[in-house]
Amino acid sequence: MILKQQWLRTTIKLVVFYYGKILEVNTMANSKDNLNKYGKAFIGFDETSGNAMDSIGGYTGALNNAPTRVEGWNGKGYAMNFNGSNQYIQYNNTIVPIGAKSVRYKIKTSVSVTTFVACIANSAGGITNGIQFGLENEKILIVLSSSTGNIITIRSNKTITDGKWHDILFTWDGTTNPKTVKLFVDNMMAPDSIETAKLLETNIGYKNLTIGCRTQPNDSKVTYFHGQLDQIEIYDRIVSPIPDKHLIQHNSQYKYHDGTSWQITTNTEENFIKYGMNNLEHITEAQWKELSGNKSIVMWSDFEDKQFASVVLNKKEFKVQDFLGDTPQVIYYTDSDASQIIVETGVEPYSVYDYIGELPTVAIYTESNKDIVVSTNVEPFDIYDEFGESVEVLYYTDDEAMTSADLILEANWSPIDELEGDFEVVTWTDEAPETANRVLQMKAVPKPQFIKLVNSKRLYGYLDNVFAADISQSYRDEARYFITDENTSSWYVWDASTQSFIISDISSEEAILKNGMKFTDMNKITDKQWRTWAKQYLNIGVFLKDNPRDTIISIVDNVSYEDYLPRHTNTLEKASFYLLNTTAKIDISLVGNTLKGVLSDEDLTRVQYRVLLNGAYYYPADGSFTKLAASPQNISLSIASKHIKIDDWNTLKIEFQDSFGTTDYWQTTFIGTYSGLVFKDVYGKYYSNEIGEVLKYLDFGIIVAGQTTVEHEVILKNQYGYDVKNIHLFANTSNFPTGMKIEFSESLAPFTPYPELKLNRTLQNNEEMSFFIRLQTELGVTPDANGSFDIIVRADKA
Repeated sequence: MILKQQWLRTTIKLVVFYYGKILEVNTMANSKDNLNKYGKAFIGFDETSGNAMDSIGGYTGALNNAPTRVEGWNGKGYAMNFNGSNQYIQYNNTIVPIGAKSVRYKIKTSVSVTTFVACIANSAGGITNGIQFGLENEKILIVLSSSTGNIITIRSNKTITDGKWHDILFTWDGTTNPKTVKLFVDNMMAPDSIETAKLLETNIGYKNLTIGCRTQPNDSKVTYFHGQLDQIEIYDRIVSPIPDKHLIQHNSQYKYHDGTSWQITTNTEENFIKYGMNNLEHITEAQWKELSGNKSIVMWSDFEDKQFASVVLNKKEFKVQDFLGDTPQVIYYTDSDASQIIVETGVEPYSVYDYIGELPTVAIYTESNKDIVVSTNVEPFDIYDEFGESVEVLYYTDDEAMTSADLILEANWSPIDELEGDFEVVTWTDEAPETANRVLQMKAVPKPQFIKLVNSKRLYGYLDNVFAADISQSYRDEARYFITDENTSSWYVWDASTQSFIISDISSEEAILKNGMKFTDMNKITDKQWRTWAKQYLNIGVFLKDNPRDTIISIVDNVSYEDYLPRHTNTLEKASFYLLNTTAKIDISLVGNTLKGVLSDEDLTRVQYRVLLNGAYYYPADGSFTKLAASPQNISLSIASKHIKIDDWNTLKIEFQDSFGTTDYWQTTFIGTYSGLVFKDVYGKYYSNEIGEVLKYLDFGIIVAGQTTVEHEVILKNQYGYDVKNIHLFANTSNFPTGMKIEFSESLAPFTPYPELKLNRTLQNNEEMSFFIRLQTELGVTPDANGSFDIIVRADKA
């Protein structure tokens, strides 16, 4: 199938003031698009510790002998380092799909090996099913094998044992068509090596995926990888390796920066790929300024489903004084009420003591005889603010008649402080109901308290945002925020240094105030950072603290959160409605041995499915559902004939569900047949199946030298599930002795001999056609007691 490449254009007008040193523009590259749409597994090693998780399929990799996490390949996140002697990671699934596939990963090593060492494998080597990615003689070597022999062997031309990071991509369309196996090393514009698969792959890997080593079938010989791996991407199809490309549109011209100066090109697809910039981080502020006036960023992408692009402008921070100076004037013109004009400057709170110190001297000169009063505005305080909670008062007097001293203090205590938990106040009166006045007045000192949700909230998809509407009235923030999941014994805060959520100490008020997040801290957490909260539930804890003088009043109006459920999908006006979770539905059919259809959900929740054949799990093979994906979701799945009961009844069942877990299924029964273009005899018996296994021979018997055999009729039937054209029939005569040839004819009478048949016609699905073959020999041909040859057919999809 040829997919038409699309153009995606986004125009961003840049700001005209440049007060920072560097302006950066970042956009989304192809790996992220491919993973979001087609990814079957992604292993990034970006957990701070513990197992190495697959973030798409949910598979778990257990670390053996403590391989260590090191800085990621691009300076971000982590990569995994293996010592080459005993460290490896073992997953709970084979993960790499059968047939068509793409596998991309980053590798760094300086150790040269002369014998093959695998770094990623679900095969044990030898004649076992599965694939191995490894090294041999300083080159990348990839081997896909089966129980009957190697399917693919491809090695790089480029040496990679230089202690630098290298980007590796392996792709195969799952066929034996010439030169469809490709290996890219660093340069994703052209493959480093190209090969042809010898066989088709029909069986899952011999063992679960292992990273860091491989074993022989009897586990007697283990080879370990010495180096680092990062960002392993696994797909069940060929994905494009070409990253998004960018040009700058300026004064009706398209430009790129080659590291030295701006160059001009045209906006053709070829020039985007050849000259377009992968990113714009290398362009300095001074170089941006060379393009005066407005400029636009134009992006090209060959990702077929790309619908948007994101552009982030980063620059050094600046202050308003950089623009206006130290003594700016604000001139505001209005023809409305001027009393409503408010001019605010964002500065830190300060007081007179910030300028004159804590013990100022006030000197006053006046000729007036009135009292002089000097006042300062300070926060109210009491004796406890100065001396602490325990105070002793010493009283001195020289009045001999004084025998006792009285000290009156307003104490922050009442008998109700002794009552723990909830309580009720019950009153009794003998007044008439219409005159009784039941009023309860209480004066209480606010007590700090930690409040949490009674029930944790279930998250569907990734967490996108949490926002606290904190309207506290205080001169300093005392409220603190924490998050957790169902287990409220541990509470978390965002840690900017590790870029992750970490467990925080809430054992005391001091620890809470020190470690907790202010509402501004929590509101600043970005959607990308919230997505690292990989738990299914969310609970929010808030610590509130007031003081007796009401100078600190903590008020949280509401706390809201968003996750990645579809929103803003309907607009209703003047209507009453019920929001329902509709059951996902499927529109699917079995054409030939290919399952095709669409899985959708009216309320746009994400959907997933699995396929069962004759009561056994067929896809995915481990019985799990496919990953949740956006609705509608196209389904196209070929059923291999080796799993089908030929000429007998088969049951095919598809179970599907949405992200809420609402499940339904579709089921059909069918008579099993082989798929593809198949050969049959006049009695309807198959000569072979679609993978070339011989079911019955076309027997010419004993052939006498110098004679022509009788004609044999062979029936060609199209069981692809779609029409085919440009049919080409020929024979593999490489093993023929000299003096023997094969002849083809479309008819028996007359038999018009051709060395091969090229039919300019369309063979519809389930349609049959006959052709005839015979063998012709010359006198003196070399005898062969067990001679054989293959008849081959090729065709294109109509």
